[in-house]
Amino acid sequence: MPFTDARAHLEALGIDAMKSMAPSLHRIQALLDLLDNPERRIPSIHVTGTNGKTSVARIAGSLLAATGLKVGAYTSPHLQSMTERIALNGEPIPEESFGETFDQLVPFLQIVEERLGEGLSYFEVMTALFFLWAADTPVDVAVVEVGLGGLWDATNVIDASVAVITNIGLDHTELLGDRASIAKEKSGIIKPESMVITAERDPEMLSIITGAATDPGDVAVLGRDFVLKENKVAFGGRYLSISSRGRSYDGLFLPLHGTHQGINAATALQAVGSFLPSGSLDADVVAEGFLQVRAPGRLETVKTERAEGIPIVLDVAHNPDGLSALVLSLSEAFAFERVVFVVGILMDKDHKGMIAEMTRIPSAIILTQPRSTRAATVETLALAADQAGCPTTSVADVKGALAAAFAEAGPNDLVCITGSHYVVGEARGHLLPS
Repeated sequence: MPFTDARAHLEALGIDAMKSMAPSLHRIQALLDLLDNPERRIPSIHVTGTNGKTSVARIAGSLLAATGLKVGAYTSPHLQSMTERIALNGEPIPEESFGETFDQLVPFLQIVEERLGEGLSYFEVMTALFFLWAADTPVDVAVVEVGLGGLWDATNVIDASVAVITNIGLDHTELLGDRASIAKEKSGIIKPESMVITAERDPEMLSIITGAATDPGDVAVLGRDFVLKENKVAFGGRYLSISSRGRSYDGLFLPLHGTHQGINAATALQAVGSFLPSGSLDADVVAEGFLQVRAPGRLETVKTERAEGIPIVLDVAHNPDGLSALVLSLSEAFAFERVVFVVGILMDKDHKGMIAEMTRIPSAIILTQPRSTRAATVETLALAADQAGCPTTSVADVKGALAAAFAEAGPNDLVCITGSHYVVGEARGHLLPS
């Protein structure tokens, strides 16, 4: 099947339709059972958390690939193409392979939907496609990122030997509830005998996470069981030293910006060290794995002739905690007099809280609306900005907002596009069309 046909079929399902469906694993499990359970044939690391889970998955995948393993990664959402969600050693699946795998999946999908009398969601179909592709490739290990929550997420059909919970914050509260409820939901990925890795520090949240583990000794906590000894700004990224599983890894370079990425790197290293046999991770392997990490849309710097030398940063921060980390990272890693933000936010987010975070540094804020049915209108965002006492400018479309930002930015300013994966992906398409 041509990739364009597979893409059209999936897009017709609606990317966010799963949020209106009753939480259940019966649909994805029925499909995988019919496929002879490809998810059971692949050793895996499972990653959830409010922020940082894609970065942790990418870093873990790069570390595993540096050992010589063939690594399949499943992450979401994508920025520009759905092929980004499925990667082999960091490279998105080719469109031809995507179409071929989807063609194999379709007959089984039709049988399951007829038997159940209901359709599967976009994310359920994508998840099954990943497992089918990963088993057929075959990959040596899968790094699987949760789409939403944990317990009822379609990825939670795997029996991962390592479960990672990056942190617990307030996001998707209309679906997941308060922090304690979110912690319980995310802890649902923990399986019997699995090792649990977390960067969460709050005692109440840690109690919930530890309570879900088979044994408290199976839980490794940042600052207690693995330590980020150094996390400094370096040219083009971070300089790190990490103590993990009784070994010290010093003088590491990570080509990602932001203090939080140092935390993500330490978490990923502990996860991979727990997955592999003891003593498998030599210092040179870790150094190479970190060096090869790429994370589009995570404090990603891009250049375009349209901006006439003005620095441009893309970041998918999509809640107040994420914006707080972004603002800190911009101040730490870049020199500027002012940041011109181009902001597009989804309807179900804390608009006021996110916009308020941007005012912690000298800034101008341009509100816009990406092409998504979930995106908040510029009028909605402007109202939230007024309530937060933040002056803003509104431009209805992303392309126009970029042009306005480049016109607004002075020679010592920086332009930052943020607020959601949708606005970053759309902006990236305009700035990096190839």
